[in-house]
Amino acid sequence: MKDRVKQVYIAIYGLNFVIIVFLSMTMYFTIFKICDDYQARDFLEMARYLPHVAWTVPTYTIICFTLIGISNVLKEGVFKNQPVKIIFLYIADLILFGLITYLLNFSYKGFFLFITAGLFLFVNNMSVRLITLAITLICFILFDYDLLTVRIHLLSFQDYIDYYDPNIQIYLYSIKSALDSANLILVVLFFYMFIHSKIRENKEFVQLNNRLKENLAKLKIANVQLEEAGRMKERNRLAHEIHDILGHSLTCISTGLEASMEVTGTSNPVLARQLQRIKEVSDKGLMDIRRSVKELKVDVIVKSSLIEAIHELIANINALGKQRAFLEISGEPVTLQHDEELTVYRLVQESTTNAIRHGKAEDIFIKLTYGQDQLAIAIRDNGLGCHHLEKNFGLSHMEEQVQFLGGSISFITEDGGGFTTSAFIPLRKEGIDD
Repeated sequence: MKDRVKQVYIAIYGLNFVIIVFLSMTMYFTIFKICDDYQARDFLEMARYLPHVAWTVPTYTIICFTLIGISNVLKEGVFKNQPVKIIFLYIADLILFGLITYLLNFSYKGFFLFITAGLFLFVNNMSVRLITLAITLICFILFDYDLLTVRIHLLSFQDYIDYYDPNIQIYLYSIKSALDSANLILVVLFFYMFIHSKIRENKEFVQLNNRLKENLAKLKIANVQLEEAGRMKERNRLAHEIHDILGHSLTCISTGLEASMEVTGTSNPVLARQLQRIKEVSDKGLMDIRRSVKELKVDVIVKSSLIEAIHELIANINALGKQRAFLEISGEPVTLQHDEELTVYRLVQESTTNAIRHGKAEDIFIKLTYGQDQLAIAIRDNGLGCHHLEKNFGLSHMEEQVQFLGGSISFITEDGGGFTTSAFIPLRKEGIDD
């Protein structure tokens, strides 16, 4: 489309060249015809003013218009990215067009439409374009035959045509009118195609910008997932190290204690009882380490969905003792990202653990509410509660994980009134929202 706009601009230049050749040669041949017919005295008496020297009109107009063509080549090529030099070239164009208009006795002003088209094609700076356009329009208004001949004595193009007989006058007027109309049509076509090309460029820019935003959103999500994968890998590494090093050490201690108890036998009951107590502490520590390692590893919900994992967690709670946990799901469950599922699961796991261990709760109510753009989690128990809430490591960790996903979490408790955890997590839909 942009190449077609330039082709129309070149066509306008070519048509204006044809127009100045037609006007200048008409004036040139008319002057010589008047001299050949020995009608100079009658023509001057009719015209009242002296015409230009015949040969200067076509010669100077063609030279000036050729210089304008060279100026256009420089604007598009050599000085394409040099706006200051382009402005100077436009000022030179205005001077040359002013000279051509004077040589043609101000009988044609279509050049200024050509300059206006060039401004939109070669000048990108809006303020510079408006200033130059204002100067061009002022010249277009001032370079008018009826306005200038009040002070400047010039022959009009009509004075030259009136010398011919009526039949030839009709042809000359028709040619001039057709050329003027063709120039106006080409200028209108130029601006139509120019505006259409700009609209098309804007649409392409908007589409490109939208694709860029989508790719940026995907990149942010991929970055979050990459960070989450890094954290998962580090947590798994720590879990394996704790299991392999500390677990192995405690296992060796427990085995050594068993061997010591067998060696001691019944010879030293006091020592045997002490060794038994140490072994019980060691075994309990080993069990705690295994439980912590299991919680630290991130593969709890890898092989099952979030809801299935929570049901399994509730089943384990209900099988331990008199405490009971209940799950309620509201709304249409949707598939979450892995980091979202893991955060929700850890939130439920930590809240139920605190309710049993610290709150001595008997009933724990878990509710998941799926909305259009967020998931609401509420865990409420009937435990002891507390008068003054102090955020320990578990509560602070839950808060950090929820805030990392862009959500919010709050804790409500009172002495003897149980404990309530409420969290809201925004959902990333179709990989767009972060």
